[in-house]
Amino acid sequence: MTYYRKIFFITILLLSQSINLIAKGDKNVLLNLSGRWKFSIGDNISWSQPDYVDTSWETIKVPSAWEDQGFYGYDGFGWYRTSFMVTKEMKSKELYIIFGYISDVDQVFLNGKLIGFSGSFPPDFSSAHDAKRRYPIPEEYLKLNEKNIISVRVYNHQMEGGIISGEVGIVSLNYNKPEISMAGLWYFKTGDSPLWKDTFYQDKHWQKLFVPGNWMNQGYKDYTGIAWYRKHINIPKEFENQKMILLLGNIQDADEVYINGVMINSIFENQHIEGNERSKKDDGSESFIFRYYIIPKSLLKINNLNLISVKVLNNKDKGGLVEGPVGIIKSANLVKYQKGLINYNLEK
Repeated sequence: MTYYRKIFFITILLLSQSINLIAKGDKNVLLNLSGRWKFSIGDNISWSQPDYVDTSWETIKVPSAWEDQGFYGYDGFGWYRTSFMVTKEMKSKELYIIFGYISDVDQVFLNGKLIGFSGSFPPDFSSAHDAKRRYPIPEEYLKLNEKNIISVRVYNHQMEGGIISGEVGIVSLNYNKPEISMAGLWYFKTGDSPLWKDTFYQDKHWQKLFVPGNWMNQGYKDYTGIAWYRKHINIPKEFENQKMILLLGNIQDADEVYINGVMINSIFENQHIEGNERSKKDDGSESFIFRYYIIPKSLLKINNLNLISVKVLNNKDKGGLVEGPVGIIKSANLVKYQKGLINYNLEK
């Protein structure tokens, strides 16, 4: 057994009692967005743009079905818009926007940039009415000292439509922001090929999915099997000669991870671990095992783009890089990063 594989099994053991990030108390609500939003039926992608003038739109309550607010019997497209200011507390956090439940399909835009979606719009309609919405907010999309515009495109097939129920707001989860965050869009493809790990492979024709997030809520509702994720990230000069840790959160169910085409860990051949992926806590809720992998120094290209490739096997009701944290941190900060969760020596 290799050194890195030994470290993986130690990590699995120590994290078996790890916190459940989707349990009650997992998040801090920084901004409550429930209340009155601008609303219009119809569909026009220009409505996602921050400079669009929506003064003529209706105002309706969020969350609440639009049928209960003057649009009884309406099935089709509707758009919501509101704005917020970035607070001092938000600046140092890894932020997510939450919407509870939306019927049936949605796309969410921040200042005109797509930051999340669930389900599939017609003509390839696929409902995600039963999925809780939680989308990462890329820091580079936020505007300081001015209004940030949130636009939500919704399609309802039948019965109640719109942002129906649950919490609506901006939250930070109960872990620190990774020094290099990788939350956001990744290239994604179902199937399997040994070429997909390589840096020379061209992935521009692949679909883009949001990470962290369940692929079954992003257009692959019935897919179980193998799929790949790829993302290029820059490693700043400040990380030179540092021992780094790759955080991939909760993956369902087995994973194989490559950096610049070189495998750093695989549990495909250790399928017995899969049964421990969703262990039960004392209160009956699920406790997930999160991936923490040491990155060999020789693999990283400092001040340059690096390819992270993740092969995932899913056999159950969720698939992919399901929930965070997702990113890279210095190993010296690992214990502080996940305070009280793990405490072991990463030195050889």
